[in-house]
Amino acid sequence: MSPTFQCERARRATRMLTALLVGIGVPWGTSSAQSLGFDAFYRQVRAQHPIARQAQLTAEIAAADLRGALGAFEPVLSVGWDNKTFGGKSYYDEYAFKLTVPTSVGMDVKLGFDRAGGSNLNPESTVPKNGLWSAGVSIPLGQRTLTDERRTALAQSRAARDGADGERAAALNKLLLSAAKDWAAWSEAERKAAIARDGVGLAEFRLSAVRTRVRNGDAAAIDTVEAGLEVDRRTVARLDAEAAVVSARLVVNSYLWSAAGTPQDLGAEVRPEEPAVSSLVADSLAEQRWIAAAERSHPELAKLTAKLRQSEAQRLLARQSVLPLASVDLAALGVGDPSAIGFTGSDLKAGASAKLSPLLIKDRAKLAAATAKLERDRLELQRTQRDVALAVREAANQYRAIEAQRERQARAVTQARLLRDAEQRRLDTGESSLLVVNLRERALLDEQVKLPALDAKRLSTRAALGVAIGAPAIVGF
Repeated sequence: MSPTFQCERARRATRMLTALLVGIGVPWGTSSAQSLGFDAFYRQVRAQHPIARQAQLTAEIAAADLRGALGAFEPVLSVGWDNKTFGGKSYYDEYAFKLTVPTSVGMDVKLGFDRAGGSNLNPESTVPKNGLWSAGVSIPLGQRTLTDERRTALAQSRAARDGADGERAAALNKLLLSAAKDWAAWSEAERKAAIARDGVGLAEFRLSAVRTRVRNGDAAAIDTVEAGLEVDRRTVARLDAEAAVVSARLVVNSYLWSAAGTPQDLGAEVRPEEPAVSSLVADSLAEQRWIAAAERSHPELAKLTAKLRQSEAQRLLARQSVLPLASVDLAALGVGDPSAIGFTGSDLKAGASAKLSPLLIKDRAKLAAATAKLERDRLELQRTQRDVALAVREAANQYRAIEAQRERQARAVTQARLLRDAEQRRLDTGESSLLVVNLRERALLDEQVKLPALDAKRLSTRAALGVAIGAPAIVGF
């Protein structure tokens, strides 16, 4: 085989491998390597990560507290019996039954039955032999007309449940944003490592080709130093990129948990699938829609709205406290069985009570504090609404900038590849040097590694936009 033929074969192989060097889209690992897609990773973190589960438990605790507050409106049944017998003589034998049914308007409905007998019975306890039935209501006046402790506790528990839902969503959004950024960093590291490995492979092939040319007398021996230096330079970059892959993989591994709540290992052969990030129009109309969606569903606003509702319920109760505490009890009476109760007015039991502190020092102080707290919470909600709207605009602006940068960077990669290929052809014809080709290829590699960084930033920005809106799925991937 002639030296000329060997050199020509080396040139053809160089051109072939040069054309194989592509930026993004380089397959990671072997064809048998397993892969983990972003969507699958995202769903697993949402469903099985301990923070996600803790957030769900927080919401369940608030729901249980609400059920407890509803228990204050549960009907109450009370039964009493009092008997005294001494020296064979029955002094008294009293039996009382009462059913109280609270209502959501503050009025209590009551049904009672009393029976008593004995030689020493208190005169006020005397009832007919067959017992006395009563049915009536207890109506609050003044205080507890519009609200009371029970209704206030129920309103606050309902608000707390909604606030817990917001707390759960906020914790989940924060977790998913962190997971999206770390997965994007892993994807970026893997792609950069693939580019670095391809760069080393191409430099090693050039070194082999240069050595062949030197042995055949077609190149100066100093060219092997240039080619070897490029191999070492790119090997250092590859080692650094592979170390970054290990670190990023460990971070992603920390998000993986099984349905049973045990940690899962990512596996050494698993590679990230390149996410198919769909195009997203982020114009002014889209911004307005996102801001409106954030006002409806953002967890921070949900938490503050729930807090404001609690303060409103507390202030309403405080306003009632400056009124007299009064109530009226009315009951119709009947003998024998409940059907004997009549409401004609002839058999009736009635009562009224009232209480008032003349100076109302404590109650007015409570009202002033509740009013100030309500105003403080209202101001906090208004400020957060503005911050949420600004965060949506900022995230949309960052996304637009990333999309524009990525478009330009893809063009820069194409142009750098054209320059490298042109320089390679000049080298093949003896019009250029290995140093210039290496510089062109080094510039191409530099441009190529910027694309994975921009893709990772684009994915992270999309996730940040979803969190700014308050619903990550609204700008799905």
